[in-house]
Formats: sequence, C-alpha cells, structure tokens
Amino acid sequence: MKTKKYITFHYKGRLLSKYITDDAGIQKILDRGNRIVLEGLRKGQSLSQCIITFTNYLNLFYQRRTNGKRVTKTDHDIFTGVLLALMKCKRIVEDDRTGYIITKYKHRKLSSNI
Repeated sequence: MKTKKYITFHYKGRLLSKYITDDAGIQKILDRGNRIVLEGLRKGQSLSQCIITFTNYLNLFYQRRTNGKRVTKTDHDIFTGVLLALMKCKRIVEDDRTGYIITKYKHRKLSSNI
C-alpha cells in the first residue's frame, strides 16, 4: 500500500493550495516548475518574459484566493507550477511564509456512536 502525504503550498503567509498524493505524485507536482519554464522557453519567450508572466499569474491567483473568488483545479495546478518555477529561478525565496511543505497524511476514522 502506498503511503499518502499532503503537499501544501504557501505564499505570503497563506495556505493557497493543498494536494493529497503519494511519493510519485509529489515528484510529478514538484516537476511542474521545470516543465512550465521549458514550455515558455520553447514558445520563444525569454526567461525574463517568463518570470514577469509567472509573477503576474501568482499575484492574480493570490488575489482571487484571498478575495474568495472561484478557483479551478487547473488554476491550482498552474499556481503550483508557477510558484515552483519562480523558486527554481531564485525569484522567490522559500522561507516560513512562502514555499511548500510535505507532511504525512493522517486518515481520520469517524467514530460511530450508535
């Protein structure tokens, strides 16, 4: 049986995205940063253009989450890729307020009081 884990993404001190997955899934999520940078470069954007685009998306996503606007799963996937890409490019420093955390998943059993 595969061990489930949480991977949570924080930006500006707020939890913005959370996934429950196994080790292989965590690696796929962490590879999003590399893939999103390579995709931008393949489309002919310079790295500085990519960084500007990523930063704008990150701030837009942050505003939508903090203002209670609707956010889709695709938005979450892009957010995690952009955050990881900016961390990879050293534009965002992982610290106590920004970054990701991997923790053990604890499945809670509901007690039946019958």
